[in-house]
Amino acid sequence: MIKLENFSLAFKAKKIIQGLNLQIGSNEKIAIIGANGTGKTSLAFFLAGVIPDFVPAQISGKYKLPAKASLIMQNPSNQFFAISAKEELGEKGVLLAKKLNAGHLLERNIFQFSEGEKQKLNLIANLALKPEALLLDEPLELLDPVESGRFRKMLEKAGRGAIVWFDKKDNFVSAEKKFFLQKPKKVFLPEKKKNTLKEIVLEADFKISAPTVLSAGFSLHKGEKIAIIGRNGSGKTTLLKTIARLNKFSGKLLLKEKVSFAPQNPSHLFFNETVEEELFDKANAHLLGISHLLKSSPDRLSRGQQKLVSIAAVKAGTIALLDEPTTWLDSENKAVVYGFISNSSDSMIISTHDKKLLDYCDRVFIIEKGVLEECSNTKANRFFQGLQNY
Repeated sequence: MIKLENFSLAFKAKKIIQGLNLQIGSNEKIAIIGANGTGKTSLAFFLAGVIPDFVPAQISGKYKLPAKASLIMQNPSNQFFAISAKEELGEKGVLLAKKLNAGHLLERNIFQFSEGEKQKLNLIANLALKPEALLLDEPLELLDPVESGRFRKMLEKAGRGAIVWFDKKDNFVSAEKKFFLQKPKKVFLPEKKKNTLKEIVLEADFKISAPTVLSAGFSLHKGEKIAIIGRNGSGKTTLLKTIARLNKFSGKLLLKEKVSFAPQNPSHLFFNETVEEELFDKANAHLLGISHLLKSSPDRLSRGQQKLVSIAAVKAGTIALLDEPTTWLDSENKAVVYGFISNSSDSMIISTHDKKLLDYCDRVFIIEKGVLEECSNTKANRFFQGLQNY
């Protein structure tokens, strides 16, 4: 059903994919694995008909594509056109949602959904179209462990047709066959730098009533790294935004240093024409391995590259608030970010679904039932195992 022979794809003079040979059967499940920049999203867009019909590109080689393909993108919010779930799904989608035990979503506003609920709705909307090929571009990237498990179970109930899953790693991809766009590299993780805690630079004891109900009481020392874990929609981003004084709160928030905020969606941060103009300190570009991107436009970078730029844009001497800093990064770039965090002398509060990142933090907190509390290793391990009652 899908066949590529000596296939190549380029944007202007930049070659993305070259000499690719790939064949996928009508009801085959296949995972296509590759690091950042190997062309996964570009290939998904081509198989879905987005490239070159809507996004210009230079294509060469022989190819056969499915007549009807559906694409689930990395960020589900990019695919919605309606306000309510029922309007988004249409009649067939509503029936399928009820069949898949997602009827409770139908009357709600999509933009009040958690990321897990958005991705679930996205999957139902695409399955309702009964595509010959369902293409999934890193569908679990924004989901917590429990929601990832629920998404997988829903996908297992999908009807006939090919399923093509694009991802950076193969240790959680369930597929009959795996195809590597690039030979996997061996990644060496940095050692955690020992941190001597100094004076307190942040004291918090506040409550938030919107957009998420949350109570938080904690302090942060100079140079300390704190990780925040919790389910999608629990309030991790709300907490960071409140510390950055972007949300209203009641109670105490004392800051002895200014803050820098790197949001989950890096594109929300960019306002200038080049990467260089976005940075306070070009040395961060070197530390994060993106010096070659300094003259590039942030809008034209891959999602993973944008994420690295958003971290590099953090100003030295501030309390860094990093919202999911390793999302959309492959293993090699994650290791670079771990090293950047560990070696920084700045204080950091980091929301994350990345278990390995916890090894580079001094303390871990979890948000559950609207309360932020310090988290034991046992509890953190149960959370990352996807156990609902952790």
